[in-house]
Amino acid sequence: MKRAESGLSFQQKLALVVLLLFLASFFFPFYLARANRVSEDITSGLSSLSAMCFLFLMIPPLLIALYAFIPKGWISELTLTLAGILGLFFPLMVLGIVGPDVSATFGPLARYSPASGMYLYLTAVIIIFLMKPKFRLYDAVGMAIVVGSVVIVLSQGSYDRLGIVLEARNLGKRITQEVLAHIRLTFISLAISMVIGIPLALASFQSKRAKKIIFPFLNLLQTIPGIALLGLLITPLSTLSRTFPLLREMGIKGIGNTPAIIALSTYALYPIIRYSFTAFSSIDASVIQAAKGMGMNPLQVWKMVRFPLSAPGVLHGIRVALIQTIGNATLAKLIGGDGLGVLIFEGLGQASVDMVLLGMLLIIALTVASDRAFQVFIHLVTPSPLRAKAVGNG
Repeated sequence: MKRAESGLSFQQKLALVVLLLFLASFFFPFYLARANRVSEDITSGLSSLSAMCFLFLMIPPLLIALYAFIPKGWISELTLTLAGILGLFFPLMVLGIVGPDVSATFGPLARYSPASGMYLYLTAVIIIFLMKPKFRLYDAVGMAIVVGSVVIVLSQGSYDRLGIVLEARNLGKRITQEVLAHIRLTFISLAISMVIGIPLALASFQSKRAKKIIFPFLNLLQTIPGIALLGLLITPLSTLSRTFPLLREMGIKGIGNTPAIIALSTYALYPIIRYSFTAFSSIDASVIQAAKGMGMNPLQVWKMVRFPLSAPGVLHGIRVALIQTIGNATLAKLIGGDGLGVLIFEGLGQASVDMVLLGMLLIIALTVASDRAFQVFIHLVTPSPLRAKAVGNG
């Protein structure tokens, strides 16, 4: 009775939010077209689409409405999966369908892009995937089908006038260069922060005095905006490069990748030190006492007990720092550095939403791929008895 009186369940409330987002998306422009790169946008809503396209786009909202009233079980989970997969599939196919029409209407230089309605629609789809407690095999199969379908449609030329595709073709090999530069910036910064951060976490664990110095300093660093920190590094690094020409020859200057790496390494220290310190501190004292009772000296206790038991927590701290650094590396462009931030800020400077979107999608793809790869790595290197604990720390 109490459950019935409490109103909508959490499942139903989330489904209602998703349904409202779907419905709201139908009242906004679904895509916009231009005669060329610099011409004025002409928006088009669902009314400009065929009845078949509209019916397809209605299927995911109907599935979500059905999901809200189905008891939890494999049927409701399958319904949620279908809503997410089809909610991703149909808008992408609609973009492929309208492409030839845009070219025929606006000419050979025409281009088109998703508009606010489609972004709202895809936001609802993202929430659907977040509603799933676990990403299962059939979810992966569904995503693979969507990706395969997009590749087929792309190969047939239906996306040729899509703005993001045109920007990618115009940039050509430069995209690969910026992706590699972004990865290089990220991993150099992460390596530096690991070399500094893990010993500092160890020092904080061993000494209360060190902890009282290190953690307030880390908290202070977190309050400095990334752009401000990049600006603060220009003067001292420029002075050093002028005073010591050898440093300038090594690439250490007030602008470029050097200040970006210093700033990124600084921001990555916090999660590494915090997670590592927590991992060192969370080991049960009785386990340490048992190790000492077996005759282990302090070095053996660290080597055979503390480090193996704390490894999952330390690795998750590195994982958080990795994801954070990939995002922060976007700001490197502001100080003359490389990376995918170049696409975003050049797109902003040229008023090219498509170039900005391309840069954002590449950063998101790199972040998701890195996160999943690191999770797999943590799973493989963590002993089976400790995997549950590693998941909890994540």
